[in-house]
Amino acid sequence: MLNLNETVNVIQGILFLSPLPVSTKDIAEHLKIDAALVEHAIIALEKKLEGGGLELMKVAGGFELVTRSEYSEHLRAFFGKLDSTRLSRAALETLSIITYKQPVTRNEIESVRGVNSSGVLKSLLDRGLINITGKSEAIGRPFLFSTTDDFLRYLGVDSLEDLPALDSFEKKF
Repeated sequence: MLNLNETVNVIQGILFLSPLPVSTKDIAEHLKIDAALVEHAIIALEKKLEGGGLELMKVAGGFELVTRSEYSEHLRAFFGKLDSTRLSRAALETLSIITYKQPVTRNEIESVRGVNSSGVLKSLLDRGLINITGKSEAIGRPFLFSTTDDFLRYLGVDSLEDLPALDSFEKKF
């Protein structure tokens, strides 16, 4: 059985090597320990990382190690252009509609945007930011689109509940 310090170090290694967020449940199952102990170790890991170049981020239902945003300018300069994954305005519009109205059909998206969205939907599907979650009962049984955990990671949020409410935008605009 690992002591707390060893547990913290193992969790840090897991998070460092994992390409995806890791849940406390998955860590607990792997280490064969109680989830409460994992949560305690996560808190200890956050304290251990304080003042360093890395931080722990709760995102998409799990945790991942990320670089601190205040060092992004230095990282961009060292590694080159990191912003190559930016989305077009059309993609952002479409993603916003899907986020707040999901599951949603292509026709529903196009009725809000006023333009054909087939190409944008394909791009978002290819990037893994949305997926097809079923078929509508409407005539022709069109596909229903919803956001993915990769979308949550892209935004850096843990769940859709962390996003501003739609009515906050309606009041503003």
